[in-house]
Amino acid sequence: MRLDIACEQMLPNAIEEVWSQLTDAGAISNWLMATDEFRPEVGCRFRMERMSNAGWVDAEVLEMQAPRRMVWSWSVGDGNPPSKVTFMLGREGEGTRLRLRHVGEFDAATAAIFRDEWPGRIKALAEVIGRNKGNG
Repeated sequence: MRLDIACEQMLPNAIEEVWSQLTDAGAISNWLMATDEFRPEVGCRFRMERMSNAGWVDAEVLEMQAPRRMVWSWSVGDGNPPSKVTFMLGREGEGTRLRLRHVGEFDAATAAIFRDEWPGRIKALAEVIGRNKGNG
């Protein structure tokens, strides 16, 4: 099944604050999935531990244009080729518009999980950034 999800969130934070949460392994572990292997560089291969069901996501940084765009390959071991997750940031006033797009082939159950989970993960990212700003 073809999956093409697009999520968008306006954040009241500077683009550099948002970018730092997208490109730090500890931050990714807080808002997405646990990882300690992520590095913000093209070619970095990393694993994330899935929260909703057992297993791993194998990923690789394919593109990096700080602080505006990052693309990951994303494989859940379902026999389909890796999908792509793209994070795009744009300045809007004093805030940042975050756009996320996830495109690939998945079985229907996995596609449904992504459709249901990505909006919540973006909300979690916004909450983590808000907490960090309150502590700074």
